[in-house]
Parts: sequence; C-alpha cells; structure tokens
Amino acid sequence: MKTHTICLALLYLVSGPLAGAEPPKLLATTPALWAIGVDPSMKTLSLKFDQPLRPGFWDWFGRDVLSPHSTGHTTIDAERTTCTVDVTLQPGKTYICGLNEKGIPGVGFQNDKGASLAPTYLVFQTAGTAAPQDAPPRVKAVTPPNGATGIDPSRVKAIVIAFDQPMGVKKHGLHLFENNKPVDISKIPASYSTDGTTFTLPYNFRPATQYRLELNNNSDIGFSRATRVPLWPAQVSFTTL
Repeated sequence: MKTHTICLALLYLVSGPLAGAEPPKLLATTPALWAIGVDPSMKTLSLKFDQPLRPGFWDWFGRDVLSPHSTGHTTIDAERTTCTVDVTLQPGKTYICGLNEKGIPGVGFQNDKGASLAPTYLVFQTAGTAAPQDAPPRVKAVTPPNGATGIDPSRVKAIVIAFDQPMGVKKHGLHLFENNKPVDISKIPASYSTDGTTFTLPYNFRPATQYRLELNNNSDIGFSRATRVPLWPAQVSFTTL
C-alpha cells in the first residue's frame, strides 16, 4: 500500500486530479469539531464525507503530538462515505487529529479522482478534570475590544490579544477581515511578549471600516499553548471612525 500511495502521489504531482474533480468535504465528525465533554470511553472516531472515498488512503493524525493513541485500524462503510478509526482516550485531555495535515497531493483522504480533503483539524476535549498543562488557553482581553464602535485609526495601531497562558510563540491563528473581505497579514511581523501571554500585530486600520478577527478555525490552530493545546475558535468585531 505504501508503494501504491507513493506512485499515486507522483502521478498526482505530474497531472493533478482529474479535471473538474471536486475535493471531498466533511459533513459530520464524531466527536463533533471542537466538542467538549467527550466520553473518554469512546473507542472510535468517525468521519462522514459528501462523496465516496478511495479505500486505503487515510491520514488521520498528521504530525501533532496530541493525537489520541491508535493502532490506525480504519474501516469504511459500503457507500465509502464514512470512515472510522480505533482510539484509546483518557479523561480530561485535549486531542488533535490533523486530517490530511501534511497536505501532500495524492496522499490521505481523497475521492476516486484523486482530489483530497483540505487539511482539517478535528479537535476535542474529553470529560474529566484537566491537568493544568492540558487545559485549553483562554482570551483575557483584546484590543480593539469586541463590539467596540468608533475606534480611532489614528490612535490605535495594533491588534493586541492577551491570553491566560503562555502560548507557542512561533505561529498564530489570526485571520483578519475588512468589511468581510479577508486581508493578507502573512507578511506583517507579529510578536509575543517575553512571557508568551500577549500577542501583538501592528496594523494600519482604515477609517469607517468594519473589522472581524477570527482566532483559530478548523484549518488553522496556530494559537496554541506552549504545550500545544489550542485555543478554541473565537471571533472579535469592531468598527473604526
């Protein structure tokens, strides 16, 4: 199967998926994305797709160390739209399944035409008391604050997010929208405070504009603690003068 996978990946790199092939999309997951209080006695995870998949091509856990213990044994139903994998869970833990996280063409969950599921993070937390190092981080404060109106762009020159825990300082999961249009902030030099609890992104806000911040989502868990436990997704919105 490994040889088959490598050959298919090379073919994909040369020719890509068949013309018009729509990549598969997730319709549902068990547990749900970002679920809290998941029963730790659960023995399998499942994914339901909108179209039949090519059997034998899975990528459940990516590179993250917070993936659940598993033998990797995967089953697929007769319609080839629902996949399950065995897992062993513990109470009070946050788990991450980096579905197709590597993003390698022709590898991982894909349809019969070779179109792959976009990298997606299935994150969930099991019921039980979390140890201090396993608790998800929380946002303590945001500047500009959520719901604020009349922000003066001549005075406010940065987005500042304070967390209750030290964060991993090599990446972030901030997505910025101006009047509902995404803004490319990839080249803006962001930074964290020395203790890792405060994130700052310098930005020149436009006047009379509605802004929305998205912190983490199903395809980006960049805001994570130093222990790699991610922030649950959050949104902040405000308007400028």
